[in-house]
Amino acid sequence: MSIDLHTLSGAYAINALSPEEAEEFHKHLAGCPACREEVRELQEAAALMGASEAMAPPAHLKAQVMQGADRVPQLPPKVRHLGAASAVRRTPQLLLAAAAVVMIVAAGFGIWQTQQGPDEVIAASVSQVFKAPDAHKATMETSNGGSISVATSPSLRKMAVDTRGLPELQAGQTYQLWAIADGTPKSAGLLDDPDAGAAMDMPAEGVAVAITIEPEGGSEQPSTKPIMSVVPGDV
Repeated sequence: MSIDLHTLSGAYAINALSPEEAEEFHKHLAGCPACREEVRELQEAAALMGASEAMAPPAHLKAQVMQGADRVPQLPPKVRHLGAASAVRRTPQLLLAAAAVVMIVAAGFGIWQTQQGPDEVIAASVSQVFKAPDAHKATMETSNGGSISVATSPSLRKMAVDTRGLPELQAGQTYQLWAIADGTPKSAGLLDDPDAGAAMDMPAEGVAVAITIEPEGGSEQPSTKPIMSVVPGDV
């Protein structure tokens, strides 16, 4: 093997080496405490990421991480011996490379999430509210022939809407959320991806949340009649 074995710790930690490389690096670990410690830390980080709730990352994240990793050379760990023991000092470049490995692992879990069936596409922030132990839920029909589900969680102080039941809109249209207090609507954001739903802080008492169909890019004020409206406190 012509490359520096010290630089393979990140790939070894996430099982990204070929069988030949893995065997060679495994032999290397027997005589390199620095690499053993580094592999252990990276595997722990990967395990923590795997135990976390999966979230779909932005489509461009993996490409950015890979480009960043290519620009930063991974240097072997510097070891200074203190008698029979050794202490490892990791360079900033090595820490950045380790962070890149963790980000790639996180992106991998996010990509796995998006490849599941339709029931798995909903955003993690929305799912969190619906799965809260104290969640209050309701499902209602919309005036354009669809349906949505609403959940509120007093402990999280959040509300969420599952909008996967909304019909697909024509080109040039978008769904927009509104918070309506004392008859005055204020935009709460666009539903760019109805399959993901939306979550927000729990509105003040008496404030209604509504959805309208607006031109692409949204509107400053509702231009159509709401297809649904709900007071979260009543859910």
